[in-house]
Amino acid sequence: MPSLSNFSSWWTARSHLQISPAESSDNASGDINEDNLSPNPIECYACTQVGLPVFHSTSCDQAHPPEWEAYAGSSLVPIHARACLQKNSTQAATRQPSGPFGGRRGVLDPRSKRVQKWNRSILLARAMALAIDPLFFYAVSIGRGEWPCLYMDSGLAVTVTVLRTCVDAVHLFHIWLQFRLAYVSRESLVVGCGKLVWDARVIASHYVRSLKGFWFDAFVILPVPQAVFWLVLPKLMREEHIRHIMNILFLSFLFQFLPKVHHTFCLMRRMKKVTGYVFGTIWWGFGLNLIAYFIASHVAGGCWYVLTMQRITSCLRQQCARNEQCGKLSLSCGGGSTKVNGKPLCLDVKGPFNYGIYEWALPVVSSNSVAVKILYPIFWGLMTLSTFGNILEPTSNWLEVIFSICLVLAGLLLFTLLIGNIQVFLHAVMAKKRQMQLRCRDMEWWMKRRQLPSCLRQRVRRFEHQKWATLGGEDEMELIKDLPEGLRRDIKRYLCLDLIKKVPLFYHLDDLILDNICDRVKPLVFSKDEK
Repeated sequence: MPSLSNFSSWWTARSHLQISPAESSDNASGDINEDNLSPNPIECYACTQVGLPVFHSTSCDQAHPPEWEAYAGSSLVPIHARACLQKNSTQAATRQPSGPFGGRRGVLDPRSKRVQKWNRSILLARAMALAIDPLFFYAVSIGRGEWPCLYMDSGLAVTVTVLRTCVDAVHLFHIWLQFRLAYVSRESLVVGCGKLVWDARVIASHYVRSLKGFWFDAFVILPVPQAVFWLVLPKLMREEHIRHIMNILFLSFLFQFLPKVHHTFCLMRRMKKVTGYVFGTIWWGFGLNLIAYFIASHVAGGCWYVLTMQRITSCLRQQCARNEQCGKLSLSCGGGSTKVNGKPLCLDVKGPFNYGIYEWALPVVSSNSVAVKILYPIFWGLMTLSTFGNILEPTSNWLEVIFSICLVLAGLLLFTLLIGNIQVFLHAVMAKKRQMQLRCRDMEWWMKRRQLPSCLRQRVRRFEHQKWATLGGEDEMELIKDLPEGLRRDIKRYLCLDLIKKVPLFYHLDDLILDNICDRVKPLVFSKDEK
């Protein structure tokens, strides 16, 4: 085995030679062939890249061979070029000032931490916007006092309008940032992994010309529900177009809500393209799926509430048509409604009118409590989606049957996607603990089968417990073995260099030799009093 001085000389010579893979593997085993160390009189080969050495031919002066400086990992940089590199990096930093979000020349870098945090905040704001839109349904109610009339809760409508406007204002700032956010050029994806475009004019032009860019972002924040509530609904109530009120309210909601759902998924897809993940933790994934399930239940409950009011108005019209003393029925509270036989039978759960799946909503529609109007439909939607519509008993009304079918299909889809993902997240959290339990069980079975004495069993249990507490069930070498060569060597140097320097034999060695020693050591865990 060669001495340390010979090893240092051999490594110095190796940096100036062309080494074939076969020779490299032979030398790594410790048997060094001195005949292979003759210098090449024509060319020299230099390692200039971090990571796996890339040897390329360069013509050089044989009388003045370059001197090399070793950095952590596998970097070999000529000493005379260090000043030039530092000068170039200083000039590049001067030419490319960074912005507040980690960009340059006023352009934002989508890979920066601040932009990623902002995208996550926007994603949560979009989820909040999806939850706010169904709240407009509850601002319309039936049944004030003894008169079954339709009215609009102005206080709730103002609150929901302010919330929706605030969330849209946050999204306006997001649109402004998109005009300054660098994007990956499609032409660069043909060969390579993609190149960011940093020209501000090109970025703005690309964002405006993209249908899923500026125009889609602007469409999802159009004040459609605000305009419908404050401009259209009051006029329809004065003109007694009650059936049109329910239809317009329902269709205007779907007109913008479904594109907003697609917009949210597009935002998540763009975030995954940049970083490979949305939030990066299991618990955030678990929370996002629960939020999506809650929003779906909220939307189902809001639609159930609106369709219930439509059925109530139909019942009141039928009841008025059967009563000769009814005359003209006015369902708007502002127009002075006509009283129908004292207590209206249409608001009675035990009345003659069959409401089907809307029966449970009768007390909610006529309630004066805003909390009851909001929470009970959410509970109904959550229960219906979770049971795949088993509690539904629809009548022969075609709209009611279609709504029931949609609820059943939505329940199956949400359970398959969201609940399935939640199970995956929970399994990922419990997998390591389950793996440790299985290993302990197998170890106990083996020790019992081999009839080990109790002292040895205690030592084995103590070692397994300490190994689990130290490594958490992870094999560090398995985690980093597929990383690039330079990155793997840098990580192992960071983890092992201080421990290796504690050995007196290795303390005064050259950094290049210590770098290779760090790359070849393997960590072992020993419990207390074990040798």
